[in-house]
Amino acid sequence: MSASNNFITRPVLSTVCSLLIVIVGLIAIPILPIENLPDIAPPTVKVVSTYVGADAVAVEQGVTSVLEQQINGVEEMDFITSNSSSDGVSSISVSFNSGTDGNINQVNVQNRVSLAEPQLPEEVRKSGVTVNKASNSILLVYNFVNEDPSKTEYSVETISGYLDKNLTDNVKRVKGVGDVTYFGNRKIAFRLWLDPEKLTANNLSSTDVVAQLQSQNRLVPAGKVGGAPAPEGQEFTLTVQLQGRLTTTQEFENIVLRTTDAGGLVRLKDVGRVELGGETYGIDAMDLKGTPSVGIAIYQLSGSNAIEVSDGVKDVLADFEKTLPVGLGVQKIYDTTDFINQSIKGVTNSLRDAVILVVLILFLFLQNWKATLVPAIAIPVALIGTFALVLAFGFSLNQLTLFGLVLATGLVVDDAITVVEDTSAKKAEGMTSVQAAMETMDELFGAVIATSLVKMAVFLPVLFFPGATGTIYKQFAATILFSIGISTFNALTFSPMLSALLLSRETKELSRNQYAVAGVILGFIYGLLSAGNGALAALVPALIGALIGFIAAKITGLPLRLPFAIGGAAVGLVTTGVIFSNPFPVVLFSVIGLVVGWFVPMIFTNFNRFYGGFEKRYASVLEGVLKARPIVMAALAAGILLTGFAFTRIPGGFVPIEDQGYAIGFVQAPEGVSNEKTLAINRQVAEVMRTEEDISSAALFSGASLDGNAPNKGLFFIGMKHWDERPGADHTVGAVVKRLNAKLYGAIDGGRVFVVEPPSIPGYGTGGGFEFQLLDQSSGVYSLNEFFDTANQIIEIGKKNPVLGQIYTLFSPQAPQYKIDVDREQMASLGVDFGSAMSAFSVNFGGAYVNDTFQEGKVRRVYVQADEVSRATPQRLSSIYVGNSNGEQVPLSEFFTVKKAVGPSVIPHFNLYRSIKIDGTPQEGKSSGQAIGAMKQIFNEGNYQGLGFDWTGISREEVKAGSLAVVIFALGILAVFLVLSAQYESYTDPIIILLTVPTALLGALVFLGAAGQVLNIYAQVGLVMLIGLAGGNAILIVDLANQKMAEGASALEAATFSAKSRLRPILMTAISSLTGFLPLMLAKGAGAQSQSSLGLVVFGGLLVATFLSTLVVPVFYVVMKSLLGQSDGRPPEDGSGDAGAPTPQPS
Repeated sequence: MSASNNFITRPVLSTVCSLLIVIVGLIAIPILPIENLPDIAPPTVKVVSTYVGADAVAVEQGVTSVLEQQINGVEEMDFITSNSSSDGVSSISVSFNSGTDGNINQVNVQNRVSLAEPQLPEEVRKSGVTVNKASNSILLVYNFVNEDPSKTEYSVETISGYLDKNLTDNVKRVKGVGDVTYFGNRKIAFRLWLDPEKLTANNLSSTDVVAQLQSQNRLVPAGKVGGAPAPEGQEFTLTVQLQGRLTTTQEFENIVLRTTDAGGLVRLKDVGRVELGGETYGIDAMDLKGTPSVGIAIYQLSGSNAIEVSDGVKDVLADFEKTLPVGLGVQKIYDTTDFINQSIKGVTNSLRDAVILVVLILFLFLQNWKATLVPAIAIPVALIGTFALVLAFGFSLNQLTLFGLVLATGLVVDDAITVVEDTSAKKAEGMTSVQAAMETMDELFGAVIATSLVKMAVFLPVLFFPGATGTIYKQFAATILFSIGISTFNALTFSPMLSALLLSRETKELSRNQYAVAGVILGFIYGLLSAGNGALAALVPALIGALIGFIAAKITGLPLRLPFAIGGAAVGLVTTGVIFSNPFPVVLFSVIGLVVGWFVPMIFTNFNRFYGGFEKRYASVLEGVLKARPIVMAALAAGILLTGFAFTRIPGGFVPIEDQGYAIGFVQAPEGVSNEKTLAINRQVAEVMRTEEDISSAALFSGASLDGNAPNKGLFFIGMKHWDERPGADHTVGAVVKRLNAKLYGAIDGGRVFVVEPPSIPGYGTGGGFEFQLLDQSSGVYSLNEFFDTANQIIEIGKKNPVLGQIYTLFSPQAPQYKIDVDREQMASLGVDFGSAMSAFSVNFGGAYVNDTFQEGKVRRVYVQADEVSRATPQRLSSIYVGNSNGEQVPLSEFFTVKKAVGPSVIPHFNLYRSIKIDGTPQEGKSSGQAIGAMKQIFNEGNYQGLGFDWTGISREEVKAGSLAVVIFALGILAVFLVLSAQYESYTDPIIILLTVPTALLGALVFLGAAGQVLNIYAQVGLVMLIGLAGGNAILIVDLANQKMAEGASALEAATFSAKSRLRPILMTAISSLTGFLPLMLAKGAGAQSQSSLGLVVFGGLLVATFLSTLVVPVFYVVMKSLLGQSDGRPPEDGSGDAGAPTPQPS
């Protein structure tokens, strides 16, 4: 007597248990956070500082290296990268191990930075070093633009000021925003532009101006009149206000710099001009039409939920747009949550279709609507209950958990199918429904637990793997474990009770008309579900209309209830507007439902005829293979060898690149060109992009890059039309990127342009493909030029490699520059202080951040610099003077000699080494794993002394994962073997069961290779899952065969009987699972690559394993029992036993 009998005899208890599972799951669904993938990207802390006017080498040596050496080795650090730019910016990114606390990481880095700050230049300390949690993942990109320049005039400065005043702070306050970066923004600052000739004429230098500003623009605490301690009898205490800061351009212009010998005053306006300008001028932005704009990129904080952050930012933007002046517009370039929502929608649709297909297959096999209800009800109970456990374990509703639910759809019905099928068969033998259910559970209780444990055991090792790969495996595996666990409980409690209850009476056969009506109703509902998000809301008025029509027909006594009901439903639909907005799915599926319903009796008849013939042919084939056991075993051995060979032929990968609805581009203009020239290249790029109909928007930035800004660099973001507006392979992001690269190659005057797809996992790198970091570990043996030449050698070799597609670097050490030699002896003879001369030159050419003031509720910086004309050519050096010890003004040209030179605009580091990042993509038809292998081979064959390499971006995770899939697979098989060994108290039965796994793997690899897919991480997950799927079928055969041998049957008789008896439930569970996998395999649109990779593996593997295992398992069972000397079986204790005909099956 099994434990299930208690639930069979207590239907209320069984129902309550299932209802509780469903209720808890329903409560969890709206609470679950939604995202594309779990937080996989490593936590990152960014350290940014500015050395105004410094070149890249000065920033590297004076700032970046000082900070890096202190930060290096901070707790839980994985690697550290940095960029030292010629615009004076030092940007350091510290990446930490996955799973670490971002707040703790930030504190640890801040402590290290504090230790380094005393060693930094004074100018850097004064401007400050920021340490923030950051993410490499850009969540949103928007453009702010003058919509109609012919009617309204909004300069970039005006737009910048408006954004700074009304938007920036509000966006930064949104929970989960890591950083807000503007492109082309002119953040307001006081700019003091000096005329060096007027300074000299007034016996002043630029350093004198800086000194006066520091003295006269300062915040001074003035104290109080009558403040404590006060004399006895003091009657009042008044605060004194002292205006120390200057807050208007007029006040700055009227600063007194010196007094002339005649008693006159020299003011700032006498030697220059003051304006409200921008803090920086290095980046210009424009939209797809070429209109000047200001772009904003919003970064997501590591560990936050993308959809919640995006919704928060969009709420702020919606309020902001209400306040915009006429003519100032907002353009959305891209929003990564659009892809998240679309991909989640795609997987949800796959889940919906999987459930429907599985139920239809069950109905086809069972041909009894009551019997079909048993496994049909098991699906929502298991899936809805899973949501509660997903929430309880801190997971989110993402692609991985939904993939798990889609695959679980076919799995959770397996046990319920077996229960209802066996109960139906025993009831057909004359038992009552309750007796049949109890007898079934006595027989199947162990098998249900065994098959469930096998399916669950294969995923248990996965739960303990660390890193990004472990996270992907973990959420997927845990979801399946949850659903299988609930379905097993359901199969042992609710399903047998429901079978006994529903099968207690004979089911009345439905008429053709009733099937047709049911088909119309189901097709109608499915059509509404397929019509769009708003269509489901039409279901309520449609049902109300149908009910009213039905009641009206009954009241009037007219025999037209069905037409009236359909008419009422139509009226309900019309009132919602659905029938006009998207009527096609509703009409189509209603008609299909009508036709299929009408022909259901014919379908059943033909199916039964076909299955009867198939069963006879199977019995004949089974008899043949059992006689030809040596041949079958040889074929199995060959199949195992072929499986191993197939593994070597299928290329490996990590995460497939998806159509995420946007692309990223990079511009590399010749070194030394101005920002204006790069802006002209961007205009050419925009003109090319306007020829692509699939592009909806773009934001192009000159002087900007994701790897360090420079005047000759450009960056652009491309927003695509919605996925529904660009169906077909020629309209994917990948296809558009390919066409753009072809059009832009050689078409851009004096520049290189690359367009790439975004990384497959947000936060990993700047684009899809690989990121190869070439490292200079020679301790100074290589110059930057020599280092760059070596990188170019690798790139040129890579271009000839058939595995590699695009391969390039955006680094260049040869930007035209000027070098100044200082004659210190001449300087000393002229009485010029070295520091004063250096400061004078730096202020005029590089600019100086002096101090701050306060204006319009904002802190404004104050900068001093020579005007643009005085910095246009190196010859202007002669116009810059510095005071000597005698009070005379001496031109810098007296001791400065200007020479032409070359140098880098950006110097990158990786783990403190100078590095050059080589970006690339695999050739079409090749995998990322093959590309990584090709780059390793190129480097190793080059024998580059003093150099090393490493990886960043998604490539780093792929390399770290290495042979992890093999380890997981091996541990999965081991876990299943141990569970089965414990279950059967035998080491041989598990071997029989697991021998079906190679056939499943072979089928999976054949399907994967035929579709041109690679063995990526989703496909690897599918392979692990196949261990449980293939083993489940074998368990049913082995378990029953063991029971028959215990009754006295021989191994051959037991194998034959069990294979024939279990054929129908094996086919039913397998085909229902296969149909559940179909939506994944045939997925289109956002997220389709991931879905199809997984779907192809599980569909192909289970398809081949099902049909081969029904033949191979009986053969191997007989062979193993013969080898163990157990082929004759043993007689039962009561002396009975009959290995006769198979158990009759319901027709």
